[in-house]
Amino acid sequence: MKKHRRSLQGTILMITLIFTIFIGAVLSLLSVSFYNKYIKTGLIDNTDANLTFMVDSINGNISDLNRLISFCQTHSYISRFMNYTGAASPNAALKAYDRLSDEYRSSPASSYIHRLIIGNSYNKYLQLVDATYSTSQNVAAMTRGLDIYNTQLDSEVLDFSDGFMPDPYIDRTSRNVLILIRPIAYEYSFRQGGYVAISLLEDFFTAPMHYYSMADDSRLYLTLGEHVYLMQDDTLTELDLSDISTDELHYPELSADARVFHFENSGSDGYLISRPLSVSGCYITQLISNKEMKSYVPYYFIIILAVTSLIILIGFLLSTILYQYISVPVIKIQKRLEKISQGDFSRDTSIEWNHELGDIGRGINNLSENIESLLNSKIQDEKDKKDLEYKMLQSQINPHFIYNTLNSIKWMAVTQGADGISEMTTALSRLLRSISKGTRDLIPIRDELSLINDYFTIQQYRYGGTISMEVTVDDDALNDCLINKFTLQPLVENAIFHGIEPKQSTGHITIHVSHENDNDICICVEDDGVGMTAGQIEKIFSENTTDISQFFREIGLINIHKRIKYEFGEQYGIFIESEPGSYTRMFVRIPERKN
Repeated sequence: MKKHRRSLQGTILMITLIFTIFIGAVLSLLSVSFYNKYIKTGLIDNTDANLTFMVDSINGNISDLNRLISFCQTHSYISRFMNYTGAASPNAALKAYDRLSDEYRSSPASSYIHRLIIGNSYNKYLQLVDATYSTSQNVAAMTRGLDIYNTQLDSEVLDFSDGFMPDPYIDRTSRNVLILIRPIAYEYSFRQGGYVAISLLEDFFTAPMHYYSMADDSRLYLTLGEHVYLMQDDTLTELDLSDISTDELHYPELSADARVFHFENSGSDGYLISRPLSVSGCYITQLISNKEMKSYVPYYFIIILAVTSLIILIGFLLSTILYQYISVPVIKIQKRLEKISQGDFSRDTSIEWNHELGDIGRGINNLSENIESLLNSKIQDEKDKKDLEYKMLQSQINPHFIYNTLNSIKWMAVTQGADGISEMTTALSRLLRSISKGTRDLIPIRDELSLINDYFTIQQYRYGGTISMEVTVDDDALNDCLINKFTLQPLVENAIFHGIEPKQSTGHITIHVSHENDNDICICVEDDGVGMTAGQIEKIFSENTTDISQFFREIGLINIHKRIKYEFGEQYGIFIESEPGSYTRMFVRIPERKN
């Protein structure tokens, strides 16, 4: 059954259309996203600018209020009134009242104050209030009985966090007031003698709204501590916002104290801009108009339609161009390859266009003409490679020639009485014979120790007898156990070169073969050299030596460690213990295994 083949032209057109539609959709979404962000940022910036006017107006009222309270706390007439008991002449109370009345009438904050009370510790008081809201009850005693009395007095600054409450001094009004209580000290003393209590009207916060312009569906909110109020029609309505979740957004374009929130409530969402007042814990917040946000939605669709149409048009143009410059040449190249597969290696100039596909066509023609010569060249290369390998094998020196030469040097040294040269030559000869047999075989520990003796003999002559070595085997049966060949030599070499030689004095190496437990063997190679730090020990097991000019140094400690693990298991290997300036111990742990 013939497998269905997809048209290259159709594939190119499909991929091009899909790609252009995808790019169009992405660009449209990005355009809408950037446009939406621009509009949103603009609305937020404008709202923040408008909100600044509201905040500045209320902060001005707070400043006026602070000045009036400061007057009450510092004027001498009022301070003297703190000692007034009512038994003496009432001149002190009259002077304090007249001076308070003058200051109150001249203060801009008076238009937002419902009641002002100066009370002392004797429940004597001065009161400024509209006659409509006056009462015959002792307002000083009533003030002391308020739940907020102590917390307000203890606060170091004005505290609005208690929020608005029904007027506690008179029952015949439904007006809500914000009560602030500040301490007044005795004259020439820091000790509290009384207080000033001020009942603020809602106009204190809502009056600036008369000059504030915002959209119909926008809202202003006042936050006083844990209380949140809707500011509308010169009134404050407390809200329960426990069901509303908000996320703060980051807008570096705004002033440092402005904050932006995104909120969700019952399926609807929106954006809030909040700015703090000059009193801690108090904020004015405005809801951004949803109508203004949605008024730009039609423009989004126009942008999407325009960008998508443009991209689709470009896609069709690209499809036509791709068909002419890619699909047609590829079809011709495909036919040419079919002829080559049938054995037609003649040159076809119709596929040699003046562009990149033409370069491919010329390459195919060159390939078809030279294929036979390339095959012949490959055969000749293989023949030359075999000849070269044969010549390399022929050029190797017979190891027996080296052994015979060393043996001749030995007998010449014996004849001339040079026993040291004879002993070194004999040790080197035995060492080279061991090397020529490979390094991967397992050998008895006895043979490994013999190899170490040969190696150490050479090094001992080299260092003029300044180094010594002692080998101890706890049980002669351990000599028959198997170990990887050339396991101990790199350890002894490390002890000489990196342990003893750097301290520039005599040194001693101890090799101790013992049972570690019932089934394992521990071989300890210890030197009294300069020792190693923990970092040096870690470096030994993390780096490989690549100096291939010296055989023993090529077999680094990390390689010995890996060989032991590969041969016997992960629990075996080399373990190092050292103290800088004192000693280094290298432990080889292997299983007890015999032939």
